Amino acid sequence: MKRYGAIILGILFVLGMAASAFAIHAEIPAETQAVVAKGQTLITLGGDIRFRGTFDKNLGDQLDGGSDDHRAYIDQRVRLRMDIKASEKTSARIHIEHVNTWGDGWRWGDSAWDFNDNAKGVFKVGNYKEADDFSLVEAWINHDFGSFSIKAGHMPLALGYKLFFDHTKEGDDAIVIYGSSNNVHWAGVVAKFSEGHRGINDDTTAYAVLASYKGDNFNISGDIVYVDSQSGIIASNPALAIGSAIHGWNFGFRGDFNLGGVKVKGDIELQTGTLEESNGAVCTANVDCDFKGYAFMIGAEYGLGNTKLTLEYFYGSGDDNPNDSDLDMFVTSLSAVQYGPYIYGYKSSDTASGGPGISNLQRLSFTASTKVSKDLSLTGAIHWLKAAEDVSINGATADDDLGWEIDGKVVYMLDKNLKYWIEGGVLFTGDAYDYPTQSADDMYSIRHGLLLSF
Repeated sequence: MKRYGAIILGILFVLGMAASAFAIHAEIPAETQAVVAKGQTLITLGGDIRFRGTFDKNLGDQLDGGSDDHRAYIDQRVRLRMDIKASEKTSARIHIEHVNTWGDGWRWGDSAWDFNDNAKGVFKVGNYKEADDFSLVEAWINHDFGSFSIKAGHMPLALGYKLFFDHTKEGDDAIVIYGSSNNVHWAGVVAKFSEGHRGINDDTTAYAVLASYKGDNFNISGDIVYVDSQSGIIASNPALAIGSAIHGWNFGFRGDFNLGGVKVKGDIELQTGTLEESNGAVCTANVDCDFKGYAFMIGAEYGLGNTKLTLEYFYGSGDDNPNDSDLDMFVTSLSAVQYGPYIYGYKSSDTASGGPGISNLQRLSFTASTKVSKDLSLTGAIHWLKAAEDVSINGATADDDLGWEIDGKVVYMLDKNLKYWIEGGVLFTGDAYDYPTQSADDMYSIRHGLLLSF
């Protein structure tokens, strides 16, 4: 623990995990005024404008005074959304977002030194337009046939508590067939992750079936996912070699129930299948390697007035031997968003590279959140982090001690749909972050932002 007491007291935060279904539809907000288009079609316009200012320290390398000792920047994002209700049975959505080569929105001043026709005088800087593009976040049509519905297009997709699969940030091209009967909800999904070359068998496609049951005091759900990748491009790290065919299965089972005012929840994920002709990165080269990863989560939530307490334990398997034919690491397919800790896996490096969620990870998290007033809310969390299998992040002897993290968030509603927040965290690094000749220093990051939703 290294001189961050004042920072810890100044930030309270956590990202609570919530179960989500595949392809959720948003209702038109009651307070908005729909536009009547031709043929009495209702169109509702919405979106948001977001500004964020960030300060990071030791996130790139865990050394005080290193080459990336600190980073400070402001970014901005614009989203525009159009919800269309053509009839009682047919709806659609078009959702666009300003995109930047370097990530989420654009960073202020990134193009300020690019000379352009609008920058005149001796000191030709600034006075520029953002030259990046808008991209489609969502573009889908939904039709209700009575006993079932079909939704087709580009849409956010996720499963359960998002241990294995979460593509809600930017979505996938998919067809979803779904329906409900009494307390049972079911769905079937085909999602095209990658087309590759149209004339070559190199696509990556996912197929899923899922069902859930809602009881009086409990909920249960399960899903089966098959991923067929002819080129092995689902690779954020050497574990899945590009050029190798992947035929992977994931089986998810989850549930929750209420016990004396306490909500108890759990999730288990099991994986099987093969990786053909591996390059030897994590298993024997030139043989079919078997997926044997698994993960689970167990948690409890308790509410007391405006305060909510949550205790959760997560485990994702790691690969204990890269020289055998088993792929024991739990394979994830996620978005570039926060899953639990603010620093670990979101703002900085982790045990499997690329922000893999709970892959090769044990995490115990305690969260407290409260609504102080109508406009002010506070949340805070502490995370204990340990690798499932020993890892060396910066070149020292492999170890399973990742450290522990304290996060916090403060949110204040300035006006209707206008909020300001401060969030951040401190990761007290464990031995797994050490360098060959010295111990790693701690990491921290703090960010504030302003968001107007409409």
